[in-house]
Amino acid sequence: MDWSIIISSTIVASTTIFSIFLKDFLQAKKHKKNTCVVQYTKKNENIQKAIEYTLEKSGADRAYIYEFHNGETFYSGTHQQKFSCTYEALNTGVSAESMKLQGLRVSTFNDYIKGVLGVTNGGHFKLENIDQMKNPLIKNWMQERGIQSSFAFPIKTLSEGVVGMLCVDFTKKTKKLSEDQIYLLNNQSIIISGYLI
Repeated sequence: MDWSIIISSTIVASTTIFSIFLKDFLQAKKHKKNTCVVQYTKKNENIQKAIEYTLEKSGADRAYIYEFHNGETFYSGTHQQKFSCTYEALNTGVSAESMKLQGLRVSTFNDYIKGVLGVTNGGHFKLENIDQMKNPLIKNWMQERGIQSSFAFPIKTLSEGVVGMLCVDFTKKTKKLSEDQIYLLNNQSIIISGYLI
């Protein structure tokens, strides 16, 4: 028995099997990566359709979504909690603001966030008239965006964790939401949470 032939054959067979395995593995990984991108794109389309529907049915001038995320770390080691606008829908003639609303610090907008979290106003933030805003920083921030009235509803996980906010602005006039509009916005925030999570 010639051991050199057996060893050579074993090496060739092992190399062939390994190369086939590696090729299949890399193709599966590439396919999975492409599948993730496709799924993410479909999710984005669904969320965009949901906020466009929200805009249309609520009669608002601007509808958008904020998502909470971590920011940089302070020297103390604590994380800066931030939120950013990730989706936006607009009526004709209303300014797009999403690109300017990135990396906002939660601590700066504490009064606003408290309202969204339900600490005040029964489970959502409501500002029927910009003149009612007592916090001058937030009032100025909203006036720069042309807001006359603004409402924000929490986007929650099944375990009641808040991951974002569904917001609508009225820029042409002040507005008080009807019970039907509040119901719509609450429902839309639940639907959108299914896409975000």
